[in-house]
Parts: sequence; C-alpha cells; structure tokens
Amino acid sequence: MFKSILKNRKSLAKQFSKVQLEDIQDEALRVKFKKLNGKQGGFTLLELLVVVAILAAIAGTAAIALQDTDARASAAAHVAMMDELNKGIRTFRVLNKNTYPDRFDSLLGADVTGGTSPFAAAATYPVDELVAIDDIGTLALNATTVSALNDIGIENLQYLDYTAAADLDDDGVTTDCESANVVATIESRANAVVSNNIFMTPNANGCGAEVALADTDLVAVWTGGYERVYGGDGAAFDVAGSPTVASAGAAITAGAADTPVLMAVGLGPSSNLFNANELGGMTTVPSYRHVSESQYGRFIALFEIGTFTGTGAAYSAIDQVNLVAIVDGAGDTKEEELGEWDGTRNTI
Repeated sequence: MFKSILKNRKSLAKQFSKVQLEDIQDEALRVKFKKLNGKQGGFTLLELLVVVAILAAIAGTAAIALQDTDARASAAAHVAMMDELNKGIRTFRVLNKNTYPDRFDSLLGADVTGGTSPFAAAATYPVDELVAIDDIGTLALNATTVSALNDIGIENLQYLDYTAAADLDDDGVTTDCESANVVATIESRANAVVSNNIFMTPNANGCGAEVALADTDLVAVWTGGYERVYGGDGAAFDVAGSPTVASAGAAITAGAADTPVLMAVGLGPSSNLFNANELGGMTTVPSYRHVSESQYGRFIALFEIGTFTGTGAAYSAIDQVNLVAIVDGAGDTKEEELGEWDGTRNTI
C-alpha cells in the first residue's frame, strides 16, 4: 500500500512539473500554482541562514569536545610506551639470569679516546641544547658503584664522543661532533645524523662511543624529586638541603642524607635491550616526539645506584642496582602523563 502511495506521489509530482502557468485559465488556481512552483524551486534565504546557524553550533560543540585530543592521545601513547619499556627491561633481567640490558645512552659526552673516558669539567655534555629532560645533574661514579653496576649487567654506556669524525656517506660528508658543533651537525641536512641516534657510533650515523664504566666516570643523575618517582613521602632532590643543581647537567655538589641516587640513562637503539636476537630483546625503540629536532627524543630509565651520605656529594653504593621508573623525554612520570590524558593536568 505504501509503495503504491509513494509511486502515485512521484507520478503526480512529475506531471505537475510539466504544467505551464499559461495553461491555467482559473485565476485562483494560477495564484496557487505560483506559490507551489516557488516552493519547488529550493530553500529561501531565511531557511539557508537557519541551516548554517545550526551547523555552526554543531561545529562549535564538536570543537570544544575534541580540544586537546591530539595531546591526550599522545599522552596515552606515552603511558603505554613507559609500561612496555618497564616490562621489557624487567623481563630481560628475568630471562637473562638477573642481568639488565647494557649500553644505554649516558646523556653525557666526553673526549673519548680508545674506549676510555677522561672527563674534564668542560667535557660534560651540553644538556641544555641536546637533552630534553631538565631534571638531571652529573655525579662521578665510585669504584663500589661501578662494581655493583657490572654485577647486574650494566658494564658500558654510550657517551657522545667529541673526537668522533667519520665519513658517513658516499658523498664524503663528515660529522663534526665537537661539543660546540654537535647541534649544527644534527640540524644539518648534509648528513644523516639525528638527535635520537646521536649516541650511536659514526658508522651508524651518530657521534657516540661505547665506554666501559670506571671509577670517577660521570653519569647523569635524576634531580626531579623523590616523591614524583617513588610515589611516597621522602626528601626531594631539588629543594634546599638536597643536591645543589644550578642548571640541567650541572655537577651535584651536595646530597641530603639517605636520599637515593638515581642514575638516568636514555633508552636508545645502541642498547642490547632492542636486539631481537637477544633473549628478551624488544623489537621497537620508542621515540618521544615532543622535542625539537636538536633535542634527545628517547625515554629515560632511572636506576637506583646508591644513597647520599649527607656529606657533600658522597654516597654509598646500593647492594643491588634496581630499576625504579621510566620517564619520558621531558621528564614526566607515568602518573603525570596519565594526568595529561584524563585532563586533570595541562597538556603539552
């Protein structure tokens, strides 16, 4: 029945469209025809304005609902990456008989010659330019800590080699890894060096060198606060009475007693954590994208390596080095990234 009515309606509409005004003799019918014919011609201006206003209101509502969507999606991805890296390192340790991965990125540099690391005050890595994370200082290892690191499998770190200069392609382009020029090398389009791979060797388009850890070698240490990492009350690293850090990468000169020493290392592609041939090796090296092209864009692992004694920068080595947390390239913890994801913390 409905099909029949619809068919008749279409037929009548088709016949009506063929009628010409001149064919209608009755004046009253002519007037009605003009009105009906005008309605068949389309929307009035008022009707179009109403439709546009409705669409604008819908678009505005959608824009409010979707604000910061990209940043929140990135925060969710970062949280997932932190979890995967945390699980990956711990799984590697279990599968390799209580041995952590090796060859993490040190976040520092030195005048490396033949695998040794003579660190001078002027040879510290220019972290303000090349490392996104601000919450790090530098501290010298002691022999006991080196032994504890070796016992757990961390025997080498990748340092920026300020003496590295090697032909990187068929065009004869050479890197310039001196501390004053390394940023320009990264930003140059004449070579294949990028900040995320800067700690790899020149043969892999980087400026790095593998260094066997030794007494007095410098390492990066987290200064971003105890509670942010451990999730409980405790002395902060970055307030009065804690390690004195004038700026990112500055040497720590004092530490509050019983404050943990957390070594910060980058999770870059040089580490055997990302060697698929290793037992427990991961297949992907996550990147942190919210940095400039000249900043280091990898995630950071924090290992507890000792405890400050309260006398200057002196500290005691821990019995066994432990992985404490993973933070992103900006120094945000997992909880802080979750805050960006659910909107309780300002997004990037």
